[in-house]
Amino acid sequence: MVSLNVAVATQAPVPATDTVSLPSAANDAAIGPVILVADDEELLTSELCDYLSRYGLQPVPVHTFAECMQVLTTRTVDAIVLDQRFGPVDTLPLLPTLRTVTQAPILIHTGNREETDRVLGLELGADDFLLKPISGRELVARLRARLRSVPAPAAANGPQPPAVQMALPIPTPPPAPDAGWRIIPAERRVYRPDGTTLRLTTAEFDTLHALAAKTGDVRSREELTKVVFRRTWRPGDRAVDNAVLHLRQKLAHDLGEGCIVTVRQLGYVFTGFPKV
Repeated sequence: MVSLNVAVATQAPVPATDTVSLPSAANDAAIGPVILVADDEELLTSELCDYLSRYGLQPVPVHTFAECMQVLTTRTVDAIVLDQRFGPVDTLPLLPTLRTVTQAPILIHTGNREETDRVLGLELGADDFLLKPISGRELVARLRARLRSVPAPAAANGPQPPAVQMALPIPTPPPAPDAGWRIIPAERRVYRPDGTTLRLTTAEFDTLHALAAKTGDVRSREELTKVVFRRTWRPGDRAVDNAVLHLRQKLAHDLGEGCIVTVRQLGYVFTGFPKV
C-alpha cells in the first residue's frame, strides 16, 4: 500500500456546506453490483463475501431473515444469494414476500436436491438454485450471468418500496427451570433449562436433531450426511465432523464435555441431556 502525504497548510479551508454526500445507491454503482448474501452460517457467509469482493462485487452479509428484509426495504441491491434453510425459516414460502420489495435476481443456496423444492421455488419467485457446496468461481459466474439479464435499475432517488411488516414472530417460552433441555423441531430451536435459546446454524440443528432422535444409538457419518446434508457421504467429506465440532463448542459452555460421544470408526452417539 502506498501512503501519500498531502500538504494542506497552504490550501484554504473548505466550508462545511460545500461537502457533497453521495446517496448510498450512487456509491454502490461506483464500487460495483451490490449482492445481498443472506445465510445464518457466518463463516460460510464471510468466505463467500471475501470471494465476491475479489471479483469486483459488493457483498452485503446478513445472518437473519429480519436483517435481510431490513436491507431490502432501505437500499437497492442487484442480486440476492439466499439460504433455503435460514435458521428456523424455510425461505421458499417467503419468496412472494421478498418479491414485494425487490425485483433483483434471487439465487437460492441449498443442500436440498429435491426437484419438487426447486420447481416450487422457481414458481414462487426464485431465479436460480445453487447446490451446496458451490465454488466461489461458479457463484461469481452465475451472478454475472443473472446481472447481464437484468435491465438497468431505476434512478437512485426514485421512490422506494414501502417497508414490509414481518409477521413471523416466534415467541420464546417463559423460563421453565424444571423442563430441562428441549429440542423443538417445529421451531427448529433448542431451549436451555432457563428458557433461553441456543443459537445454532441449520446444519448444527439438523445434526443434533438427527442424533437426539436416536439417543444412545450410534449414527454413522454416512447416515448423518444423508439425513442432514441430503447427499451421499464420500471419503474426505468432513461436513458431519465439522457440524459435530461446532455443536460441541457451543454446548461446552453449559454442559462441559458435552453429550455427543465419538465412536471410533463408526460415528457419533448422543447420550442425552443431563437431568435438571
